[in-house]
Amino acid sequence: MKIIVPYGPGTVSDLTARLLAERLSELWKQGVVVDNQTGAGGAIGTNAIARSIPDGYTLGMLASNHAMNAALYSNLSYDAVKDFKLLVHTTFNQFAFCVNPGLPVQSLRQLIDLAKERPGYVTYGSSGNGGSPHLAMAKLAYMAGVQLTHIPYKSNGAGVTDLLSGQIMMMSTSISVLAPHVKAGKLRALAVSGQTRSPLLPDVPTVAEAGIAGYEMTNWNGLVGPASMSDAIASKIQNDVLSILKDIRTQERVAALGAELAPLESVAFEKKLQAEILSWTEVVKSAKVKVD
Repeated sequence: MKIIVPYGPGTVSDLTARLLAERLSELWKQGVVVDNQTGAGGAIGTNAIARSIPDGYTLGMLASNHAMNAALYSNLSYDAVKDFKLLVHTTFNQFAFCVNPGLPVQSLRQLIDLAKERPGYVTYGSSGNGGSPHLAMAKLAYMAGVQLTHIPYKSNGAGVTDLLSGQIMMMSTSISVLAPHVKAGKLRALAVSGQTRSPLLPDVPTVAEAGIAGYEMTNWNGLVGPASMSDAIASKIQNDVLSILKDIRTQERVAALGAELAPLESVAFEKKLQAEILSWTEVVKSAKVKVD
């Protein structure tokens, strides 16, 4: 059995899939492997999930990038909702909005004031056009009514490296990536992206607390299969995964990844996905986000 992950090794989606693969292997007494099929912003691996044989032997781990791609691209080779059997929404991780300490701002409000005074002056990096770090910042700029300059990189790590050296001023990506640099004093965290503060950075306010009411963005992860998978197989997998997520060993491992558990069954998962596609479609259109 395998779990296709459309994103690279070391991402929260990949690590969540590997945790589930390990626990499912124990439960089912057979090997479950993770297959990273990257490319085209996740569309290649996602299409492979949709087109897989619906016998339960091929599953997929999707993330919030799945909803973003549906908002960004009109020519995807799959339907983001109809071509998938949504099994379990598993976890989410927040993003942190961080600046290089050389930028003379101590809060998100001060950053917004600076961006209003000097449109385009504040530069931010991301892992590439259309990815979740890009759209997290685009949504922030749109809701704050400011103009920021986007500098896309070929990888998340390259952007973080330039943020640390001061080549760019700001970046938003997973808290687990940025928190060690914040705690070491190499970066300044202005806000986190969820509804509540993160246990990894408990003293850092949410974006809403910091002055942009209504802002929320979390990078979710969820287990899916192809749409034609039988209800009986889907129910079996869903129940087993939900039982794994309730186990204290799983909870401890998820916390160590810098993620938070958020189990949702298929109906609630689908409602969340549809709502996110609508939300990101509005952001992409209003913020005039373009991808190469």
